[in-house]
Amino acid sequence: MKRILLAVALMNFICAHAQESPSGPIAQSNAATRLFMDLCIPSAGDTAKLRELVDRYHLRHTDVSFSQKVLRGKPGEVWSASSSVGEFVVISQPDNSCSVWARRANAATSIDQFKRIVLGTQRPGLLVKVLEDRDIEGQGGTYRYLSYVLSKEGRQSGLYASAIASASPTAEVQVRLRLMPAKAE
Repeated sequence: MKRILLAVALMNFICAHAQESPSGPIAQSNAATRLFMDLCIPSAGDTAKLRELVDRYHLRHTDVSFSQKVLRGKPGEVWSASSSVGEFVVISQPDNSCSVWARRANAATSIDQFKRIVLGTQRPGLLVKVLEDRDIEGQGGTYRYLSYVLSKEGRQSGLYASAIASASPTAEVQVRLRLMPAKAE
């Protein structure tokens, strides 16, 4: 009986994972979310900590022309986190923000994962406020824009968290996750 249950469980596992290519859109969403959780969340508002984590992950700076394009001529650093799963970058800017961009990813999955992360922080004494949840038109199509402010009760400062995602195949970047210090309202 145990062998039958093990065989059925193994078949279910194989079938579930066979439905998604190891480098398909859901896997790319998972990778982007993992980078966000591993790099941006632990270094929230601390660029030195982010650099330390980037070094630990052995990420390399992108070439200067690509970095300038991503940063739109503003100061900051851009590291490549691309892998066999997809194309990803991690971005640090002087406002102590940390962003993860996925060139291709499943927009709905990324938004759902982002919401679970942010809403999962809710507890007594921590305020989670939705700032925006709307569709915006941008280069390459329609994007879902979702942003929150997280802060401790009575504090003037907190964190701003945002996700921008598009299912459009013509979007230059389909998923952008960002975390940075912010003033609480």
